[in-house]
Amino acid sequence: MSAVRGARNRLAPRARLRRHFVLPDSTARRRKRAEDDSDPDESPEAGEKELFASWALFILIMLLITALFTSYILQQKKVQAVHETVISIFAGMVVGLIIRLTPGTIIQSSVSFNYQFFFNLLLPPIILASGYELHQANFFRNIGTILTFAFVGTFISALVLGLILYLWSVIPLDGLSISFVEAFSVGATLSATDPVTILAIFNVYKVEPKLYTVIFGESILNDAIAIVLFETAQRYKPGNAAGSLTLLSLFEAVGVFLLVFFGSLMIGVAVGILTALG
Repeated sequence: MSAVRGARNRLAPRARLRRHFVLPDSTARRRKRAEDDSDPDESPEAGEKELFASWALFILIMLLITALFTSYILQQKKVQAVHETVISIFAGMVVGLIIRLTPGTIIQSSVSFNYQFFFNLLLPPIILASGYELHQANFFRNIGTILTFAFVGTFISALVLGLILYLWSVIPLDGLSISFVEAFSVGATLSATDPVTILAIFNVYKVEPKLYTVIFGESILNDAIAIVLFETAQRYKPGNAAGSLTLLSLFEAVGVFLLVFFGSLMIGVAVGILTALG
């Protein structure tokens, strides 16, 4: 008995060390599985999305650097035949075409963004900066011409472009099939022209101030009008709560347009007055 007890006493420390440092196979597997399940960011899909997001950010940064470098080179060489905005537009078109033809949708979704983000965050500072650069005396002297081009011209342009796109979708030549509301939304988007290149050329050749003021003032107002037209058209998109587009809804859309436009104008004027008084 004493020999058996002595052997047990000699083996006890080894057993305790083995239990302390060595895990059974089943316990090790369960712990490894729990660690893998508790960290979803290490999955292959998350890593792939992070990789494509990095590439999308790299593409956008390289486009911005290329545009700035091209603008600097053209100004240093005093090239007037081609404006830097034209090169930037064509560079964006080429990169967009390459991304469009690339298989997969992850990188396409990474370089795209919601239009609400553009309308509510990016566009207001641009319009504000344009308003500060505006010559007020010339603007109010030609306010009638500017409002005519901004209101009537933008609406006619959006309507004509929307009708052309809708009629093209009706012709069974390709697989394009869109509603009139969607076509009008595209027309409203394309009607918000930004004559950056034209105004830059006007600055170079020192054209008549009235012509410069009319084009510049119309370019400021047509952005706001195109936004209101787009938002109004989106209310009657198929599947929305406003219902389908009918003759009665056209008058309602005009009322919504006037309410949003003049309501936004009054809010802007009130905020400006309160800021000036404060």
